[in-house]
Amino acid sequence: MSVRRAQALIVSFAAIDATHRPERRSGVVFGSGGVQISKDGAGFADIAGAVSEIGTSGRYQFTLTAAEMDAGWVHVKIEKSGVIDPVDIQIGTDGRPSGTVQTDAGNSTTNFKTDLASGVDEFWKDCLVVFTSGALEGQVKKVTGYAGTTKSISVGSEFTAPPSAGDRFVLVNV
Repeated sequence: MSVRRAQALIVSFAAIDATHRPERRSGVVFGSGGVQISKDGAGFADIAGAVSEIGTSGRYQFTLTAAEMDAGWVHVKIEKSGVIDPVDIQIGTDGRPSGTVQTDAGNSTTNFKTDLASGVDEFWKDCLVVFTSGALEGQVKKVTGYAGTTKSISVGSEFTAPPSAGDRFVLVNV
């Protein structure tokens, strides 16, 4: 899974019943202080959104907003004393997602097909793409577009040549 800084993220977790471990606890209501985040080690604050149970499974989910995800590390703390075991989730956003150029007749010096997982348009927009292998190794360009259906990256200025199938790259959040 690729997690991007300043991109909304859906987080899910199992609520383990504090009195009947390892069973999950259904019907838990999380109020103020129940789910909090700390960004880059700062103090904890309540999340902006609500927590909802997925069916009656004892599994819950909530969405962290783009603003809540705007940090190198986001620490999520989930507590309901005496009801469920505490949950701590650490989310790092400064990773370096990587990919490989795929064979496509449309590959050019400014657009190329990838094997990236995201199907969301513009998901990688405004990142830097850095080639780590092939003839373009070391070349860096800003991503100006990403087509989720084709998984194609567009850049604003030309590489010295079209990338070749199999060339590797990393994406850097800026």
